[in-house]
Amino acid sequence: MSRRSNGLIGIWAEAQRQQQRQREAEHRERTQAQREQERQQRAYEREAARLDREQRAAYRQRREAEARRRTEELDARVAELTGVLLTGCGEPAFTTAALRRPEEVEPFQPGHLAHPVPMPDPARYRFARAQFEQDWHAAQRAETQRRQQLAAYRQQYEQWAADRLAETRAHNAGVEEMTAALRRRDPDAVVEYFSAALYASSAWPEEFPHQVSAAYDPGARQLVLTWELPGYDLVPAAKSVRYMPTADQDRETARPAAQRRAVHRDVLAQSMLLVLRELFAADEFGALESVSVNGFVDDHDPATGHRAEIVLATVAVSRPVFDGLRLEQVSAVDCLTDGLGGQLSARPDQLTAVRPGRMPDEVGQGVVSHGGGEDPDLYAMDPVEFEGLVAQLFRARGMRAVMTQRSNDGGVDVEALDPDPISGGRIIVQVKRYRKTVPPTAVRDLYGTVQGAGANKGVLVTTSGFGPGSYAFANGKPLTLVSGEELVGLLGRHGLRGRLGDTSATPPRRGVTAGADTGTDGAG
Repeated sequence: MSRRSNGLIGIWAEAQRQQQRQREAEHRERTQAQREQERQQRAYEREAARLDREQRAAYRQRREAEARRRTEELDARVAELTGVLLTGCGEPAFTTAALRRPEEVEPFQPGHLAHPVPMPDPARYRFARAQFEQDWHAAQRAETQRRQQLAAYRQQYEQWAADRLAETRAHNAGVEEMTAALRRRDPDAVVEYFSAALYASSAWPEEFPHQVSAAYDPGARQLVLTWELPGYDLVPAAKSVRYMPTADQDRETARPAAQRRAVHRDVLAQSMLLVLRELFAADEFGALESVSVNGFVDDHDPATGHRAEIVLATVAVSRPVFDGLRLEQVSAVDCLTDGLGGQLSARPDQLTAVRPGRMPDEVGQGVVSHGGGEDPDLYAMDPVEFEGLVAQLFRARGMRAVMTQRSNDGGVDVEALDPDPISGGRIIVQVKRYRKTVPPTAVRDLYGTVQGAGANKGVLVTTSGFGPGSYAFANGKPLTLVSGEELVGLLGRHGLRGRLGDTSATPPRRGVTAGADTGTDGAG
């Protein structure tokens, strides 16, 4: 018969059993915690792997999409090049009406000056008579100032509007004179008009060159010209782009050389036909019985290494023959060489020249050239002429601008009036024809001139540039700094011309028969 011990041994044994149970419970807790940690770690690793796969997949998709976009751009570029003639045939013909400007000006817009200053309401000052009188007098003064400003601004606007309308009417009168000269078949008018027709065409891709030399033979009613053609580099060398995930880089597939040469040759033929189309379509007055075109590229002559105008295509065609064509349906190369009897280089990519046809300097009339290196050098320009060019730029931007008296003290070179009721006002312009950086002292002097003249704004125009000190001083002040590069860009956007520095002389044409700081202010 067993019995339960109640002595010390029993107490000790019970304590041992409790400790054992506690150790077992702690062990189970540690085991469970470890298993839970391992479970969470496995879950984290699975989630991280999933996210990593998704990120890798998203990255790959982005790179593949970018490669497709670049391929689409290449395809679109080639489509644009091969569709030059078709695009041009869909454009309206150039006419003298396109040269006329509407005789209208923007209406007077006084902005906030049109609204009278509100007078204080006596009912709101029942027990503050003194305050009412003070506010009423202040409002009266503000209203008087508003009326004065409105009258001054209206006077400025009316003067600007009159000048703008007079300029427009003078321009239109010039167009009428040119139209009359075109009817008389005046050589200068004919050349200027048809040169404008070529430049005005929107069918030319943006990267195409625009350089023309022309002369008119009134006896034969023939326009003779040279026109710059696009170079071989305009045809993309790559055909497609593919993303290679193993190397994590894009790989371009080269366009087959034969295809690239064929596209370029076709583009040259299209350009020649489009020149003929634009000229004959613009002939409102029967000035053209025929047209002779020599297409050239401005490149290094492989025979001499010197820069030259290398003739790659030539054609002479009469109006009846050209009118019999359906340009929308032709093969450009076949039309130029077989249909019109012209010549086209067999290897224009290698600058293989053809024998040029009749050239403008063979006509016996004055040759007019546009484009290329004909832009005037701003560094070499007469100071007064440079001032006039800057004033002309402000007028082209819709402002009234006049040149002031010449001075040597950094004074005002051009005064302009911007009619905008919000941002406009009187503008003081200083012109500095420098080669080195304009010093900050010139900017500070301009600011003093603006304050002294009570002008709204000051503009400093230079052929060089400005340092950080000048920009720091102008920051937050009514000053605008126009560097040389910015000036050239502005001139180009507004139909004016100018360049910084000398360029090489006009290069010779080749056919198969040819083997320091000026320190000068614009104000003088």
